[in-house]
Amino acid sequence: MRDNKIRKNEALLWFGSWTSRIGNIVFDYANSVSIVGAFAGKPWVLAIYQSSETVIQILFNLVGGAKADTGDRKKIVVTTDILAALICLGLSFFVDSDCMAAVMVFANALLAVVYAFNSPTYKSLIREVIEKERIGFFNGISHTGGELIRVTGPMIGVGLVGMIGVRGALLFDACTFAISAAAECLLTKTDGSPVSKKEGKNVLTGIAEGFGYLLRERKIFFLVLLASFVNFFLAGYNLLLPYTNVIFAGMLENFYSKALAAEAVGGIIGSAVCARVANRFRDNVLALILFLSGTGSALLLEPVLALTGNCLLCLIPFVLFGISLTAFNIQFMSYVQVACDESYLGRVFSIIFTVAVLFMPLGSFLFSAFVDMSDIDSYYTVGGGIVLLSLISIRIHFRRGKRTGVVS
Repeated sequence: MRDNKIRKNEALLWFGSWTSRIGNIVFDYANSVSIVGAFAGKPWVLAIYQSSETVIQILFNLVGGAKADTGDRKKIVVTTDILAALICLGLSFFVDSDCMAAVMVFANALLAVVYAFNSPTYKSLIREVIEKERIGFFNGISHTGGELIRVTGPMIGVGLVGMIGVRGALLFDACTFAISAAAECLLTKTDGSPVSKKEGKNVLTGIAEGFGYLLRERKIFFLVLLASFVNFFLAGYNLLLPYTNVIFAGMLENFYSKALAAEAVGGIIGSAVCARVANRFRDNVLALILFLSGTGSALLLEPVLALTGNCLLCLIPFVLFGISLTAFNIQFMSYVQVACDESYLGRVFSIIFTVAVLFMPLGSFLFSAFVDMSDIDSYYTVGGGIVLLSLISIRIHFRRGKRTGVVS
């Protein structure tokens, strides 16, 4: 009976997460199309729309994490999805109005605030409703569905906007968030106990305690730092990728889209494999670092295969990159969810998300300033940086293992 309850929770969380993800993709597509259509000569309007989300995440992620650890996590997740549905519903009334741009920027900012509370809370809630030994499996399947939605989501957005217009697409978004909230209402704790009331604390005190906990837990802190530096190099990768259309112009038309598809295929493969073998590596930090080194090694392979002039061979590194990065992300999240004290989970995840947001723009700026985007050899810089980071991490890991007498 207990096993059925756990599987029900898994299905509800997958369903809720995937429907929300579809809603987010369609929301961004519908709004972007609407803004570009109405303000074709004013690209700064779209820039404000896109940048508002990043600014909000920096400001509110830590607050969201603190609230996740002092409130009813299930209630917060359900409430934030309901708020997202109401925002989409309200926005639909302003389509084609004179103040459409301002309302869309405001609505996107509100959704970013909602997401800042929803995201760390959702990651923390998994620990309460999924048993530890199944968290890796759960994350693997969840990521597989997420990758499929990432590939098909834009096509869904195109189809919806084409058939029912921007207003209809926004109403569809409202329905997806409402359905997600309804699914999450049915979640139950793994031990069948009611949600315990948590001690209310000042937000700033809670955030400070979260940082203090992270500094005390050296292994988790090490992995958070590792993930942060990875995001720095991934910013360089994301910056380089669109320029493959220029680099491979004489070999394959629109190489960028092919590379994205290859990476997505790798992500699906990596997710599916992790779902089957996740428990073997659940507590293995060394395996996690090796997955990371696989991403760098794949990028180092790209300039070498480019010499062959074979477009199919040139896509292989992107498949390998997708597999390795997905495996790293799944194992990283699973490790934190299992190893972290449950009362600090929300704050730890909020710190992870905040640092990630901060490191990505920094990486984009530095790579754009010092790396030639139109040179295939630039992949040596990004891939080499990740491999070097992996080697340093392996050395630190073994040195710590020698001091503690435990290497895993």
